[in-house]
Amino acid sequence: MRIALFEFCFVFTFCLLFIACEEKDLYSSKSEDEIEMSSLKIEIDKMSSQVSCDQAIDWKFVTIGSKACGGASGYVAYSVKIDEKLFLDKVDLYTQKQKAFNIKWGVVSDCSLIMPPKAVECINGKPKFVY
Repeated sequence: MRIALFEFCFVFTFCLLFIACEEKDLYSSKSEDEIEMSSLKIEIDKMSSQVSCDQAIDWKFVTIGSKACGGASGYVAYSVKIDEKLFLDKVDLYTQKQKAFNIKWGVVSDCSLIMPPKAVECINGKPKFVY
């Protein structure tokens, strides 16, 4: 009986926390959502720029963001010398948040496709896309 009560309390508390988090997202303002996405994008850019681009072979790129019509809103370059998993997880989170933002706020965008770069080259220590 004691274990069942403990399990019930645990599940009940978890459910309350889950609902509270969902309500926060549901009732956040547009500017709060924009600030959250902007902060995440700054983290991504900071991770991307923490390594100097000396050899293009050490660099990759990935799609980032979500246009309202579908597809990526851009590409971001990153060095293989950073924590790739953490970086790609942040990029994925940003993309999911932008997709949810577009739906929640009825964002309209052009439906043009953004062409992927062919490669990354290093110019003055910074990665640049080659198209």
